[in-house]
Amino acid sequence: MPLRRLTIDVPGDLLVREGVVPAAFFSHNESVEILHVYSFQPRERVLLVRVVRSGPRRTLEQIMRSRARLRRRYRLRDFEVLRVEDGGRTYVALLRQRNPGALEAILEDLGARVTPTTPTVIRKDSATLSFLADDGAARQVFTLLDGLGVGWRLRGRRAIRHPAAHADEGLTGRQREVLSLAWTLGYFDIPAKVGLGKLAELTGLSRNTVSQHLRRGLRRILRESLP
Repeated sequence: MPLRRLTIDVPGDLLVREGVVPAAFFSHNESVEILHVYSFQPRERVLLVRVVRSGPRRTLEQIMRSRARLRRRYRLRDFEVLRVEDGGRTYVALLRQRNPGALEAILEDLGARVTPTTPTVIRKDSATLSFLADDGAARQVFTLLDGLGVGWRLRGRRAIRHPAAHADEGLTGRQREVLSLAWTLGYFDIPAKVGLGKLAELTGLSRNTVSQHLRRGLRRILRESLP
């Protein structure tokens, strides 16, 4: 079946009630926007997000000093703040978070047939969710929302065209995920901003496995790109 990008509006309190967003989040923040999905497995997700604060503005140093407290408050397995914007009102961070039971059950059932994507913005009163799915999986999602008595609204449904061939088309999904994460966090910067240990921690893989994904992925890209 062809994939489609579907965008729907749902009440924000639904995501709080189901544990997708911690209830404490909106005591300190206005919204969270998903910028990139690195991993969305049944048990956990790794996301690049933009958070808009409602409380006092914070510098990067202030946020990182509160790192342990923020991990407990928002039930995060790990997070890295990459940059602070808008004078401390907004920050971009990478989150590794355990999925709540309801979301884990959905992903166990639907598997890779539903993949979150942009634009996805969650606010206290309303949320805009986007995901890639075939028609059968989309119907299952809509049936689930109806069963929960959720008043959802379809904003858009667009067919996804198969992209043209690129040098990285031979990459496995895991290789692309690890390479993208390494690039975002500055693994390839000089000097490097993160090492294999942090990449391993965020992905839940061993250092050796992360190294293998990086080397094999780069080998594929270079093999196709160099004459």
